[in-house]
Formats: sequence, C-alpha cells, structure tokens
Amino acid sequence: MKVYCGKNVNPGVPLATSVVMSFMSGLLHEGRILYTDNFNTSVHLALELLERSTHLVGTVRSNRKLNPQDVVQAKLKNGKHKVKESSTGVVVLKWKDKRDVLMSCAVHREEEAEIQTRKGTKKKTAMIIDYNQSKSFIDLSDGMKSYSH
Repeated sequence: MKVYCGKNVNPGVPLATSVVMSFMSGLLHEGRILYTDNFNTSVHLALELLERSTHLVGTVRSNRKLNPQDVVQAKLKNGKHKVKESSTGVVVLKWKDKRDVLMSCAVHREEEAEIQTRKGTKKKTAMIIDYNQSKSFIDLSDGMKSYSH
C-alpha cells in the first residue's frame, strides 16, 4: 500500500500511470496481462506497459487524454461497437449493451465471440468477454469480503 501525499513524483506522467507502474515494478517484462478499472486505465498507461512487455485490459473514462474522440463520441445501437487501434497496438473500443462501455486494451483486437447467456447466445467482443471473466474473480472476492465485516 502507498499513501498518496498530494504530489506526483514523475512530472508529466499521469498520477494513475505512476501509481500502477510503481505497483507493477517487479512484475514487468514477463508477458503478463493487467486488468484495471476506469480509475487507472488510460492509453498512456497501456503504452507504458507495452514498452515493458506487459498488456493492459480495462475500462476507461471518456475524458482521458489520448482517447480517440471519434470512438468516444460514437452513437451506437445495442450490441454494436466502434474500435480504433493505434500504430503501437493499443485498442480503444466503445461497445453498447445496456449502456456505453469504453475500454482500452493492448491484447485483443476487434474479434468477436458468441457467449451463452440466460436468454440464449449473444455476440460480444473478445475484449469485453476477457475483462468480464477476469473481473468476476475480483467481484467474488469483494462479495466474500463483505460477509466478513
């Protein structure tokens, strides 16, 4: 755990990127995948991690710097998505389900897969499926922790 003292140690580097890179320092250069929520995810972080052979999958806030505005502002119908990939391999995706979901990723591209739901099969992008499966372990852990209080 690190205590935030109000000053960014690396000027010019977003605070969330500095924090994540600090926590990941001993885990880089091994081809790992890091799953993050929208507080930490950014295109800048994805680029920093890619330079260190580490991949990122996470939801991203629409107002983050370097987000492609045509993706962020796209108006989508349910089940549709818009994707943009940078020359460095970072993908930003907007997908519409019940609400808009904006993600950044350096692992998956635009590929889709069918998943089984209670209402039948549904097409989703591989990025969304991967994030939801990985996030489910955190949700389960949080749920179990809430019973112990």
